Amino acid sequence: MENQILSGLSEKTKDLLFFSESEAPLLIENLGQLPKDQLDKKLIELNSENPGTLKTLDPDEFFAYLVKRADPGDHYMVDNANKFTAIYAYLKANFSDIAVKRIEGGVHVPIIITAYQPDGSCISLSTYAIET
Repeated sequence: MENQILSGLSEKTKDLLFFSESEAPLLIENLGQLPKDQLDKKLIELNSENPGTLKTLDPDEFFAYLVKRADPGDHYMVDNANKFTAIYAYLKANFSDIAVKRIEGGVHVPIIITAYQPDGSCISLSTYAIET
């Protein structure tokens, strides 16, 4: 079942981009069995080339912001925002403990969405923002 869930998530992230001062894809990674109290440490470790401060964002606010900032006159941006809405709904339906983290402190800002599968393994959807 977990493979079907990951396949569904992979399909929903196809051609999806995170827009900032650049365009970045979302990359899915299975972090395996990772205790929740070790998640932040693992994310910092995986992003060691981007030292900075790990900041937790409210997932509802993060996904709402992505939709809100899409220009209604730009159909591509609206479609992209709708894909983020679909991903969030899929995460809420199939995963638990959804979290959004940013590693702040530089121009290249990693953004990592994490969630736990029913078997206790953790997945991440990683992207980045360019902020000058």
